[in-house]
Order: sequence, then structure tokens, then C-alpha cells
Amino acid sequence: MVHGETFAPFGYRDFRVLWLMVFVRSAALWLETVARPVLIVELTGSAFLLGVVLAAYMAPTLVLAPIAGIIIDRFPHRRVLVGALTANIVSSGLLFLLLLLDLAEGWQVIVLAVVSGSSTGFFHPTRRAMLPHMVEQLHLRSAMALSQTGQTSMRIGGALLAGLLLMFADFTWIFGLMTVLNLASAIMVILIRTREEPHQPDPDAARSLWRTFTAGAKWAIEARWPVAVIGISAVLFIFLQPYEGVMVPLIVIEELDQHRSWVGYLVAVGGVGATLGSVVIASMREIRSPNAMMLGIIVIGGIALTVLSQAPHLAVVAFCVFFGSACVNNMVSVANLALLAHAPQHMRGQALTLMNLVLGTILIGALLAGTLADSIGARWGLLIMGACLLGCALLALSTPRVRWWLWRRQMYADVSREDWLRVSQDDR
Repeated sequence: MVHGETFAPFGYRDFRVLWLMVFVRSAALWLETVARPVLIVELTGSAFLLGVVLAAYMAPTLVLAPIAGIIIDRFPHRRVLVGALTANIVSSGLLFLLLLLDLAEGWQVIVLAVVSGSSTGFFHPTRRAMLPHMVEQLHLRSAMALSQTGQTSMRIGGALLAGLLLMFADFTWIFGLMTVLNLASAIMVILIRTREEPHQPDPDAARSLWRTFTAGAKWAIEARWPVAVIGISAVLFIFLQPYEGVMVPLIVIEELDQHRSWVGYLVAVGGVGATLGSVVIASMREIRSPNAMMLGIIVIGGIALTVLSQAPHLAVVAFCVFFGSACVNNMVSVANLALLAHAPQHMRGQALTLMNLVLGTILIGALLAGTLADSIGARWGLLIMGACLLGCALLALSTPRVRWWLWRRQMYADVSREDWLRVSQDDR
């Protein structure tokens, strides 16, 4: 239910600036998400390099994420945000100049994807960490939720804009616009007036981080069930996560011989599916077994990839992308809920940290998708990935102990709706 307090954070000047900054930066992000794979296809024609460029973008996020918290705690938040946005400015700006001079090559796109990806691990936790300094505690929950809308709304709008630009302009204009948007975002951060309390660096922060990780890993192995949650999540990250960034551009451009602008439009369709999926799950009165829901997501994703591999028309592709993106977007939330529900109170942080680390399997999936598409074609590659998802689900259902674990419900009695909403609002 919407009431006056819901939008109270917009009464704070600095929150309005932050929200607008996130909105503008997200527009640039989704322009890049659509344009970069299409550009690598047109420059190289290599499906394998399409997987490599996605892996290159994800790699620095996963490498730097464990130390991001230490840096955020030691340095002023505005400085960290400006540094993160500078990486985006450098990446899009250099590629804009290379395209303008007709010097752009595939390896340059890959290297600059690494530069751009290095900002993600810092950007989201830093802008969330700024909120307590901007709004009163009473309005913090609303501020956290509203700050997400600036990002999620552009998943659809940014992708549609990218499709239109791919229709009527070339890549030079797109990366030029991205540079302007990233620069505008950095200026907005500088305009924030909030003054933070002086940071007190913890000299044992790195050691504490390592102790937290090892404690979480030991707990997961001893308890066994967290390994199952992580394993199910890894299956989806490997076989389903890369389809949109690797396979969809190949299906649209090479298999169906459609204009490259349709890549952007289909990403927007995926954004609609992801948003509606989140709304449906968040509106459930009770989620009795996240374990079974995760398996159901894998089954739906496997069916979507299988149908997509044989899609004869863009309408069928759009239908599959709608459900595929809904599965990808909500898997992390459901897996986090499973960990949140099972884990003892003192282990919840370590449990969610393990979930963040398993995102590293996306790199494996990106390289696998690129290799399959390059060696046997995008359609056969999608068919194999869909079959792997369905095969893993069948294997889980055929194992009595796993089947018993999937349908355990009494362990979720203490999970509140607030816990679920908090987890479902995290960045994916």
C-alpha cells in the first residue's frame, strides 16, 4: 500500500540527486549491455569472443567484490563513487574515440569491458552505504527501496533506447552518448553535499574478511544443505545466465537475419519479464519451499532455452526471453531466501557472502556459451544448455535425499515477508 511516507526520501535534496545519478548511470549501463555484444559480433564475427567479452566484464567485479567493503569503509563514499564512474567514463570514452577514428578492434572492446566491469563491485554497495547519511532512520527503508527504482526502471527504458539508436545511428553515437551520461553521473555525485563521519580504518579488515569467508565455507560443508543451494544456483548461472548476452544477439543477427536493433528490443522484453517475475514472487503470501522453487526456475529456464533454440520467428524468441530473464533475475533472490531461512542468525552474513562468490560461475557459463556457439552454432548450443538444465533437474528429482530436501517446508516458518522483500531488493 502506498502512503505518504513511501516517497518521503524525495524530500531530501541529496537523495534526489543520488536517485537521478543512479537513473542516468543505469541508462548508460543498459546502452552498453546491448551495444557491446552487437559490436563484438560486427567487428569479429566470433561467437567465442562474444562469450569472452561477457566474461571479461564480470571478472573484475568478482575479483574486487571481496575487498570492496574494506575500501568503502576506509575512503569517503563520494570519492569511491567518482572513482567507479571514472572507470565507466574511460571505457566508453576510449571506445568512442576508437570508433570515431575507425580504429576499433575486437580485443580493444574486450579490454575496455574489463575497465567498465571494474566499477560494478564498488558502485552499488557504495551508493547504498551513502543512504544513512542522507535520510533520517525513519525513512531509510523507503530510501533503500526507492533507490532501486532508479536502476530497475532503466532496464526496460535503456534497452529500448539502445534498440532505437541501433536502428537509426551507428556505434559511435551510442558510445558517445554513454560517455556523456557517465560524465553527468560523476558530476551529480560531486554535487552531493552530505558530509560523512570520518572513517576509522580497521587494520585487521582484510584478515577479518578472510576469517568470515573460511568460517562460512566450513559451516556450509558441515551443514551440507548450503552446498546444495549453491550447487543449484551454479547450474543456473552456468547454463542459463549467459544466454541473453551471448546467444540472443547471434540468434537475432545471424540465424533470423534481423536488424541488430532487435537485440535491444528483446533485452527490454526480458526486463519486463524480470520485473513481473519479481512482483509475482514478492506478492506471494508465503513461500513454503524456496528449494523446490529454485528447481522449478531451472526447469522453466531449460524449457525456455530449448524452445528458443528452435525459434522460427522473433515472436517466439521474445516469448522465450521473457521467461528466461524472469528466471535469471529471480534465482539469486530465491537462493538468498533459502540461505536466509536455513542459516542460524550468526551465520546469515557468511551464507549470503558465499552466494555472492558463486556468481563467479557466470564466467564459466559465458566462455562455455561462446565456445558452443562458435563450434556447433547458436541453436545447437542453446539446445545443449537447455538439455543440461533439464538434466540437472531430473537428476535432482530422481535422488531420494535431494527430493526430500527440496520439499522440506517446516524450516521456513521463521522467514518473514520483510526478510524476503529485503533479499529480493538486492542488486543482481
